[in-house]
Amino acid sequence: MRSPRIMEGLRWEVANLNRWLATFESQAGRTRRAALDPTGDFIIVRDVPLPDRYSPDAIDVLLITDQYPSQPPIGLYALNRASGVIGQLKSVFNAFADGAFHGAPALSGYTWICFHYSAGAWKYNASNPARGDNIAKFLGAFYAEA
Repeated sequence: MRSPRIMEGLRWEVANLNRWLATFESQAGRTRRAALDPTGDFIIVRDVPLPDRYSPDAIDVLLITDQYPSQPPIGLYALNRASGVIGQLKSVFNAFADGAFHGAPALSGYTWICFHYSAGAWKYNASNPARGDNIAKFLGAFYAEA
């Protein structure tokens, strides 16, 4: 279990992610939602929006937060069963089923999508997370690059 202060920061991140997700139009039968693992080791984000050229134009991802707040997540993980949209994302990003690089752990059953936030820069502002880098900005940058 992470420290109470880190858990508080992660709960803020999840609330902020949910605010960001709410800015996108919802699709029938789908719910955009972020949820924190009780240990603080990862965040699940359901229905992360993708640009309209993707079909489907959303994907569920897992973000590993074990180095938060000192580092952003290292890439994103999608269940291998999302192979159709993962195949489309491979035109922009490197993606590895059951594998990972750059210090990210390989997770069986998941495809790791290589995404480097802000060329590896991460400036977290503990006194005001909205002013510094945060996980919603991380996903926003992923969306913009996709």
